[in-house]
Order: sequence, then structure tokens, then C-alpha cells
Amino acid sequence: MTRKFKGNKVNITAVITLPQGKSPPSITGIVKIGEPVASEVITNIWMRTEARKKYLIRFLFILSINLRTMNKANTLLLAFLLLSMPTFAQKKAPKLSDILSEKHWAYIPSLSGEEGFYMARFETTVKDYRAFYMSTGEEAPDHSPSMEVWNFREGWDQSKIEYYYKHPGFDHYPIVGVSLANAEAFAKWLTEEYNQLPKREFKEVLFRLPTEEEWELAARGGNDIAPFPWGGPYIRNSKGELLANILRVSETNIISQLNADGSIEFSLAEEIKNVNPTSYTNPVNQFMPNHYDLYNMSGNVSEMTTTAYVPGNNTTVAKGGSYLQTPYWAMISSRQEFSKPTAYTGFRLVMEVIEK
Repeated sequence: MTRKFKGNKVNITAVITLPQGKSPPSITGIVKIGEPVASEVITNIWMRTEARKKYLIRFLFILSINLRTMNKANTLLLAFLLLSMPTFAQKKAPKLSDILSEKHWAYIPSLSGEEGFYMARFETTVKDYRAFYMSTGEEAPDHSPSMEVWNFREGWDQSKIEYYYKHPGFDHYPIVGVSLANAEAFAKWLTEEYNQLPKREFKEVLFRLPTEEEWELAARGGNDIAPFPWGGPYIRNSKGELLANILRVSETNIISQLNADGSIEFSLAEEIKNVNPTSYTNPVNQFMPNHYDLYNMSGNVSEMTTTAYVPGNNTTVAKGGSYLQTPYWAMISSRQEFSKPTAYTGFRLVMEVIEK
């Protein structure tokens, strides 16, 4: 028996045998529980997740009244097929691989036919960044993430303000509150760590932040005209579920102010300051990946690039939007100015192979 997974449906191909002399019914699509199927007949079972309960109930009902007359072997096989089918209402989050493992990196092909590059499948996590600034056994103050970036949420979410960077419950959340220099220092440290591994995929690599062009190439997943990483123009799926971790409260309830240095400050409207909001960072392995298997290229946290926002300026471009920003900022083409650490900006790295 084999399984083939396609989207939200499961295609199971099974060989079901019955005693000789039984004739097969006309089968189109779903096998009906209790009906005989001829020997060596291959049947495709297409079952939607929402239909699973219906067929399970039907199976149990037929089993209860036909236990003496039904073929027991067939009953057991059909029970196995029904009970072993996974639920796809929400895709199971993948296990986070070690950042130095090749499984952590996705290959991004070049459109020009030149050698491509590798990009981290996930945003840099709190745990991975903590390993960097605590690598000597003591906290390095020059690279420690900022606590001040959470000041706009004073009285709103104290647990995250106090424990976001240190509590293991946030290990798989994206690092925020760091500067461009911090991110580049992390990349340099990671490069040294990788190139010293006794067993590694490549002889020498260089980790670095992506350019804006590289980030957009990776985000589009091979679709040159995709407005969002998932390809379509909508921010919700057919069930009404958001496809990215973007702002969930009414835009009118969030007050944003653009500062002279290009940063954006957020505050809550007075009438909802006592409301428990739903806009937070998510673990970096949530939501569906794009065609290159990259997670959260839109939403969760904005991601740094090394491209200057304006030539000759000291600020750079951040991409992808965040949990605090509206869908416009989640579009692949949107550009956000980054100048200092914020509670909504993180980063993911590119791995450049120097020597194979």
C-alpha cells in the first residue's frame, strides 16, 4: 500500500483482496465501506479531511450490524486506511533543524543561469542568536538584543517583554531588537562555527545577510509576478484563514508614526488599550512555506537586507512586513526603511558556498 499526498487531499492506492467469486462494484472515487472489491483491483481513494468523520461513523455502524457476514480481513484493512489518514486542516509545523545542518537551508536557483545560493528556510531564532551572544559563557552587551524595543507595549504583554530573549518557551520565535551590525556579527560568528565543523556538507561557506534582490528572488519562489510568497493576490485562503502573521486588529486601532530616521513607532488607540490583542510574533515554522520551502517570507517579522534604502543614506531596506503591519507591507515589492532595532524586525541569512 502506498500513499500520495496532494494538497489537502490524500490519494491512497491499495490492493484489496476478497474471496474468489465476489464481483467488484463500479468504483469511482471513494470506496464504500462493506462493499466487496475484486482480487488485485487497485482503487484510488480520494478523501477530504472533513469527510473523514462521516466515513468513520459509517464504518462503525456497518461493522456493528454486519460483523458476522462481512469479510473480516477487508474490514480490518479499511479500518486501517481510515484511521491512519492524517488530518490536513492545518499542516503540521516542521521540526526545526540545527542552523548548521544542510536541512536548514534551501537552494535558490539563479534566473540568469549562474550559480544560485542557499537561504535559511526560517528566520533566525531567539535560541540561535542567544548561542551567539552567550558563546563565551557570559552575555556580550554589544550584541545583546534590546529590551527597549518593547516599550510601546508597556502594560500590554509583560511576560514577553521580560522573557522573550531568555525563556525557552520563546526559543523558536524570531529574534528581534537587534541592529544590522548585530546581524552581520552573528553571520560572521556562524561562518567561523561552520567552517570549523569536522563533518560538513561544504568545505567553506560564507553566511551573510541577503541583498534586496536576493530576498525578492527567494520570496517569489520561482513565480516572477507573485505579489505574495504564496503566489496569489489574496491574504486569506478559502476558509478565511490568514496566510501570514500580519496585523489582526483593525488598522484604525493601531496608530503608526514615521520618525525622521525612517523607523516606525506604533501605539494603541486609547479605546483598545485594555483589550487583549492578537498581534504577536509566531514560531518561525508556522504558516505554509513558499515553493522554495521558505517560511514566513511575508509576515511575522520584517527581515533586514544589506541594500541601501536611498543611495548615500545610512539606512537599509527591510522586507516582508510583520505582525504589526498591514498587508501592504507583506507584499514582496514593498520596501521598508530600517535604521535601528525594533520589536518587529529580524533577519534570515544567506549561505554562499565558497568551496565545495
